[in-house]
Amino acid sequence: MRTCMVVPVIVAVMSIASVAVALDISVHSGVNYNYWDSDANDRGSQTYVPVTIGAGYQDIDVKVLTAFAHTDGSPPDGSPESLSSVIDTKVNLSYSIVKKMPVDMLIGVDFNLPTGKTKLDFSELQLLRNPDLLTITRYGEGFNVNPTVTIAKQAQRWAVGVGAGYVWRGEYDFSEVLMEYDPGDIFNVTAEAVYAFSDRWQGRLFGEWAVYDTDELGVQEYYQEGDYLMGGVGVDYIAARWEVSLSGKGILRGKSDFQEQNLSLVTEEQNSYGDEYQMDLSGLLRLSPKTSLRSSLQFLYLMENDYGEDSPLYFGKKQKISLGLGLQHQFASQWSGRAGLNGYLLDEDRNWYHEDDREYQGLIVDLAVSKAF
Repeated sequence: MRTCMVVPVIVAVMSIASVAVALDISVHSGVNYNYWDSDANDRGSQTYVPVTIGAGYQDIDVKVLTAFAHTDGSPPDGSPESLSSVIDTKVNLSYSIVKKMPVDMLIGVDFNLPTGKTKLDFSELQLLRNPDLLTITRYGEGFNVNPTVTIAKQAQRWAVGVGAGYVWRGEYDFSEVLMEYDPGDIFNVTAEAVYAFSDRWQGRLFGEWAVYDTDELGVQEYYQEGDYLMGGVGVDYIAARWEVSLSGKGILRGKSDFQEQNLSLVTEEQNSYGDEYQMDLSGLLRLSPKTSLRSSLQFLYLMENDYGEDSPLYFGKKQKISLGLGLQHQFASQWSGRAGLNGYLLDEDRNWYHEDDREYQGLIVDLAVSKAF
């Protein structure tokens, strides 16, 4: 399932650091390894090495992100396949206006540079099926531009922010069959409100709404995804040495438009997306001024969609629980590192990715290092 693009974290505007007097540069890299297996003998792995270079001068920040990824897959009824490539490069530019107007503002523009692999063949497409198993589900897209505007206001115990973004998405060859694929543009609005009950307790309300334009294949309209609506609530406890955060959110998606035999788009009779709910519990323990221990527990539940089990558009229910533990350490004034381990269990009914019920188990290992200049 496609996830919508989002504007930068809203209330982060309220915590922008003081104006820098020199150019600050940082480099982040590491390695992430993800392995999964199922009771249907569907197994695979994905390894990727991300590289992020950031630079900041006064109120301007620039960030460049890319990665090299390798994915292996061994389906139950097929031969093993693999895919290795650099993925698309992301360039993020932002300008912050803080304490200069009645509201603080963050103006940004993000670019997707098509440096990754497109025009995938059939075997390569089989490796990018399930976003619950893969971190990187697309190696390449077209040239995209995503301008965003975020405003925030803080008053006594309240902090409120609203952001809006628009994604212009360029044409590219998705696969050897879907040539000249032009994905529709996306418009979205996000909002978040934070209220501090005390020096240690705070509550959060957040939401997002996105609208998708029509996807085209050549000059022909191909597909239009339904609206995306997300709402959630959270509570945080912040002490001197430890923090705990609990949040829950629900996601509703509208009906999509599909291409019929006469090549015209028609709104589906039922909703092909089921309602989705997610709970997140995270914690932070400061073992020392330089070392922190992080933990996370997440539960995801996706309801079956509105189609009957005999329909090719049927997507059954899904449950996923994951548990993670990570350690972060500041080695020196300009060097820091992170190590993380995450395990998950995924129970899926029949869906668009496989024709039988499956139970997956997976493990993710994450190592990273950062250097500031």
